[in-house]
Amino acid sequence: MRIGTATATTAIAAALVLAVAGCTQPPAPEPTPTPAFSSEDEAFAAAEATYRAYVDALNQVDLSDPATFEAVYDLTTGDLNASDRKSFTAWHADGYVKSGEATVVSIAPQSAQLSPGSSVVVTACLDISAVDIRDAGGLSVVGADRPAVQALEVALVEAEEAPSQLRIISLNPAEGQETC
Repeated sequence: MRIGTATATTAIAAALVLAVAGCTQPPAPEPTPTPAFSSEDEAFAAAEATYRAYVDALNQVDLSDPATFEAVYDLTTGDLNASDRKSFTAWHADGYVKSGEATVVSIAPQSAQLSPGSSVVVTACLDISAVDIRDAGGLSVVGADRPAVQALEVALVEAEEAPSQLRIISLNPAEGQETC
């Protein structure tokens, strides 16, 4: 039996359509983003560790050596990072000298959002009584009325480059909180 040219062409086209359709797979579903932390306790622990690392990094800053600033910058993001960069650069340029170390007195959890793009807020009490900053002439630039211990609201967000890590996005006076 002989097949006509039109029938053969139609059969070949149909076979190609079926062959291509068999190779085509539906698109893979988008992965469901998962939270960086499985619980609020885990998020608060990460926030505390990050804040303590930040204070440790601040304690290691030598205003005459800009390389020591990098550890602080690595733990911050957004406006706080920009502010720290501006302050340290100016203090370095002006020949300021920092002495003494700050000590974390306490850290208390406030709130946590665990969905992808986690954010955490804690209140920290920071003893800065031993910290002094002096200008190039040796005069302290620390106000005489500065409290020895400060209550701070510390806001942290997921690090873009490592979602299981947090970066400090803001440090503000803790208003309405118990004093330290």
